[in-house]
Amino acid sequence: MKKLILTVCLLLCIFTSQVFARTPLMPVDSLKAGMRGYAKTVISGDTIETFPVEVLGVTGSENAGYQILIRGSGNVLERSGGIAQGMSGSPVYIDGKLAGAIAYGKAFTDPHYCFLTPIQDMLDMLDKPVPHREKADSSLLPKGTALMAGGFSDAGLSLLQHELEASGITVMNAGASGTEASSKALEPGSSVGVALIQGDLSLGALGTVTWTDERGRFLAFGHPFMQRGDSDFFLTKTWVLASLPNLQAAYKIGNIGEAVGTVNQDRSAGIAGLVGKLPSFIPLYVSVTDSTRSQNGSVRVRVINDEQMTPTLVSSVLVSQASKVADHGTGGSARLLFDITAMDSKEELLHINRENMYFDKTSLMKQLPAELQETVQVLLQNKLEQVRITNIDVNVDMSTESLVAEIKKVTVEEKEPRPGDTIHLNVTLKPYRGENITRTVAYKLPKDAKGEIRLKVRGGASTAWIQELMKQQKEEGAAQDKKEKQQGQKKEKEKEKDIKLADYVREVNTADRNNDIIVEYASGGPRPDMTEEEAEASLAAMLSGGRNKQAVPVDYIVDGEQTVTVRLP
Repeated sequence: MKKLILTVCLLLCIFTSQVFARTPLMPVDSLKAGMRGYAKTVISGDTIETFPVEVLGVTGSENAGYQILIRGSGNVLERSGGIAQGMSGSPVYIDGKLAGAIAYGKAFTDPHYCFLTPIQDMLDMLDKPVPHREKADSSLLPKGTALMAGGFSDAGLSLLQHELEASGITVMNAGASGTEASSKALEPGSSVGVALIQGDLSLGALGTVTWTDERGRFLAFGHPFMQRGDSDFFLTKTWVLASLPNLQAAYKIGNIGEAVGTVNQDRSAGIAGLVGKLPSFIPLYVSVTDSTRSQNGSVRVRVINDEQMTPTLVSSVLVSQASKVADHGTGGSARLLFDITAMDSKEELLHINRENMYFDKTSLMKQLPAELQETVQVLLQNKLEQVRITNIDVNVDMSTESLVAEIKKVTVEEKEPRPGDTIHLNVTLKPYRGENITRTVAYKLPKDAKGEIRLKVRGGASTAWIQELMKQQKEEGAAQDKKEKQQGQKKEKEKEKDIKLADYVREVNTADRNNDIIVEYASGGPRPDMTEEEAEASLAAMLSGGRNKQAVPVDYIVDGEQTVTVRLP
């Protein structure tokens, strides 16, 4: 029996040592200038190739972190234009042992030089929740963080570039969203993608796998993708089309393929994750019709569920598809309907169904995504509780017509209405460059109404200036002393205790639409002698609606307002 146990233990030890022996490691302190080895990477298709490297030295310290300087050579680099963006993560072996991953290169005139991230720094990501050193030196350039956008229009690309440039991320046009991708299992040296959007459109970056194990874990890139720490990105297979020479640095271009796993760590030393398990994502469907050209089209994508980035990604898909179908850069009008389903922290359903109209005489694409982006942002970034969006559907009907009208006159049909009656208001509208038209709006009088009442009839678009004013007030901030600020913060905290996320959802669903004709009791509005706090409260009241507010949608974006008097017995 003892012999059997001893034999089993011996076999287990041999098996374990074989597993770890499959990837023997070369520690930094064992590296010396002049040592030679090779790197593994893909520069075309999914074929892994090798090229010779020579260690030139090690810089840094244990506290600040090490970088290993190497020089590559050989036919592979001659064909690729040097060490290219997209080779980040390519494993480098010295004396048959894994030393690190291609990661950083200075702005060398010779693209055969590069820094490696030591493999132990990357392995630490699997065990340590926080990287052991800060960001790498800003003078070092990551070899492969440019995002490749596949299938996006110029307008969609422009939006992405504008929103993401603050994070130091560049976006490049990769042409159509490719479908060809590798069918091979991932291994060290394989080309790999990190994607933020997948489907009919794609957005992601190319890199290289550094290390894998039998549990499906992987390491790649050798430098941060966005340095988001704990993350939830798509890990994808790729197909490299070419490595293109460039004056600054060569770069790989290819197709972001199917998702095969999750990137759950995005740290200074690289990315890490698990093959086989997909990240949480948001299905997004966008359908667009251009009534002027009788054209339509739609896209289906999967978008990462990320508090900071998802609002921008969703709006970029909308703008891209809308500009493709419209195929012009002029102004016009649009009716947009979006439907969002989500789950709150208690797994209770949140549902937003919102319809609105927009107009811009020069560029409609500037107006179109704003409300959708803001709604997604409020859901994901609210301070009350965590929200998981489960689906977004967007429908757009566009036209080059200027569907804008101003309220010019309002009359009441009924001569002697009584409290509780439904009266009919004839609203005269003046469309842009068109003849006057009349829309009849029904309004139910409250049962407690009496005497002479004044009704304000306004367009939903007429409050746009108020919203902009309130936004400026919030951004600039009112001048208060320390005591007033503390009191204000205390009041805000007390308010937050009573607010529920469902209240925000209700407000979004019932908010004024630009194409509404709105009827409510007339109020005096802000007084010239009001304090800033009183004026803001008054403006907020105007936005939320006065007494007995009722709204009726029409086929125009309605501006202007009129007041009508109703006399009751």
